[in-house]
Amino acid sequence: MFAGISRRYDFLNHLLSLGRDRYWRRFAVAKLPSGFILDVCSGTGDVAIEVCGKSHVIASDFCEEMLQLCSEKIRSQDLGNIYCIQNDAENLSFKDGTFDGAIAAFGIRNVADIKKALSEMQRVVRIGGKVVVLEFSQPENRIFRTIYYIYFMKILPMIGTLISKRAGPYSYLPSSVMAFPERNKFVELMKNCGMKDVKYYDLTFGIVTVYAGAK
Repeated sequence: MFAGISRRYDFLNHLLSLGRDRYWRRFAVAKLPSGFILDVCSGTGDVAIEVCGKSHVIASDFCEEMLQLCSEKIRSQDLGNIYCIQNDAENLSFKDGTFDGAIAAFGIRNVADIKKALSEMQRVVRIGGKVVVLEFSQPENRIFRTIYYIYFMKILPMIGTLISKRAGPYSYLPSSVMAFPERNKFVELMKNCGMKDVKYYDLTFGIVTVYAGAK
């Protein structure tokens, strides 16, 4: 599904988020320590590129086409501290405690087993390291939620389909967000996967939420 939209993925992210996606990523990355970082479900590498200013990064994704674009962006910007590896978020090929931090931005809801993916992120982070998740949420304000639903359920899929020429991914997006655990439930899920001091931060009226916990 994601391979088919890889070439227009970045443009659509910026357009459909009205440019806010850059701010969301910067906020999430600020919750990570410096050092050696794993970017899970990295896609085209926007988060990895944001992280690499202060850290060495492994950009990990299951989609080969996305990683190809990530590699192209890395080469074009002459970034020597990002390494792309094809990997399954539910079965990471790294030893326990390899990384100082791990992050997943807009990808964790797409895995088949969210708990398994979170457990893998926790496993590969050192004791005291951080796990950060950036995901879409449902706004809690009733008025804004109504406006959001109209945009998210009707307008966004239409624009995404028109530009990408593929209906599937942008019809799937709203349904995947609606099925994602509510904030408090996701916090509990992170705790059940071995993380502590888990906190969440709503951004842009609760359109997205950043979750951060320590191992």
